[in-house]
Amino acid sequence: MTTIEFSLIPDADADFEIINHLMADFKRESGIDVHLSRMDWGNAWGQLISIATQGQGADISHVGSTWVSSLMTMNAVTPVSRNLIAKIGGEHAFVHSAWANVTAEEDRHTYGVPLSTYIYIVAYRKDLLEKAGLNSGTAFATPQSFEQSIQKLDTLQAVENTWRMPITFAPFSDLVHMAASWIWSSGGHIMDNRGKQVVFNSPAALAGLKSFLTLLRRLPHVEYLGADQCMDALAAGKAAAVITDVRAFISAAHTSNTSNLGAASLMSIPWSGGSSVVIWRHTQGYPDKLEACNKLAEFMARKGTMLGLARSSRILPSRTDALDELFPANHVLRPVMLQLISTGRSYRPIALWHRIEYQIGMELGAMAKEILNDPNVDLDALAENSMNSLAERLNLTLE
Repeated sequence: MTTIEFSLIPDADADFEIINHLMADFKRESGIDVHLSRMDWGNAWGQLISIATQGQGADISHVGSTWVSSLMTMNAVTPVSRNLIAKIGGEHAFVHSAWANVTAEEDRHTYGVPLSTYIYIVAYRKDLLEKAGLNSGTAFATPQSFEQSIQKLDTLQAVENTWRMPITFAPFSDLVHMAASWIWSSGGHIMDNRGKQVVFNSPAALAGLKSFLTLLRRLPHVEYLGADQCMDALAAGKAAAVITDVRAFISAAHTSNTSNLGAASLMSIPWSGGSSVVIWRHTQGYPDKLEACNKLAEFMARKGTMLGLARSSRILPSRTDALDELFPANHVLRPVMLQLISTGRSYRPIALWHRIEYQIGMELGAMAKEILNDPNVDLDALAENSMNSLAERLNLTLE
C-alpha cells in the first residue's frame, strides 16, 4: 500500500477532523493511505520553505492561494499534468481568480489545484439600509458610495456602533486583502502591468487606500477584532453594517434569526483568496507517491468533495458548479457569488509576492495602530509618506 504525507493548515480543530474523515473515504476508494500533518497559519510559511529548500517532508500540501507563486518560482512544486487538469474539468470549472493564483505568468503552466476560495463581504441590517434610503446593489460598490453609506447609517443613531471591520495585525495579511478592494475599485493597482514594480502609491491607489483607512477612525481601539466577532455584533443588533466573511455569515444564520440581515460584495472588484493543493517536486523521485498525490488532488477537486466540505465546515468551494449549487437564485449570498465569479481579483503570481504582501501588511498594521491611537492624525500625510517610502524600498528590491 502506498502511503503519502499531506500537510494541512486548518482554520479550526473541527476542520482537521473533517479532512481526516475525508482521507478515510479516499483510502477506501483508492487503497492509498494518507498521513495528515498539521500546520498553523501563523508559522506554516516557514515550514513550507523548509520543505522547499530541503527537498523532503510532505509529498502534497495545502497552502494559501497567494503562496503558490513564490513556491513555483523556487522550483519547489511540480506542474500539474494535463491529464489531471482534464480530470478536474480544466480552468473554466473554477473561479477565475482562484485559477489565476496557481498559473505562472511566464510559462502559463499550472502549479496547483484550487481547493477553496475566500472573500470578505459586507453584511448589513436591511431595515436600517432601507431607512437610510440606500440601495444594497450600489451602497458598497465604490469607495465613495461606501463612505457615504456609512455616514448615512451613522446619522440614524440606531445602534451602538454603526460600523465594524476586522482588525488583525501581522503576520496575517487581512488588512492588505481588504485594502486591495479599495485600491482596485478606485482605479488603482498594486503592481504594474509587467509585474516588475509596485504602484500602490499612485494617486488613484492612494485615494482608495485613504478611503479605506478613514473607516478605521470609526472603530474602538482594539488589538484584535475578528470577522466572526463583527458578524456577532451585527446579529445582536449592535452594528448597522460590518465587514465579515462568508463562513461567519452562514454560521450566524444557523444560530440566530437573520431574516433582517443582507449581504453585498465588498466593492465592485472584491479581493479573492483561498487555498490550493500543491505537489512537491521532490515527490517526482517516487513514481508511486506522485501517482498517489495526483489521485488525492483529483479527489479534493471534485464537486462532491467540495460540497461536502462546504456543508460540514462552511469552506467556500473554488468550483463554480459547486458554488452554483450551494447558493441558488433565492439565496441571500447569491449576488456576492456572482460578483466573485465575474469580477473577483487575486494578486499577481510573481516570485516575490509573499514578501511584498508581508511588508505591505506590516506597513498597514503600523498605520492602523497610529490611527486607532490618535484619531486626529493627518491621514493623508500618513498614507502618502508610508506608501511612498515602502514603494521605494520594494522597487529597489524588485530591480
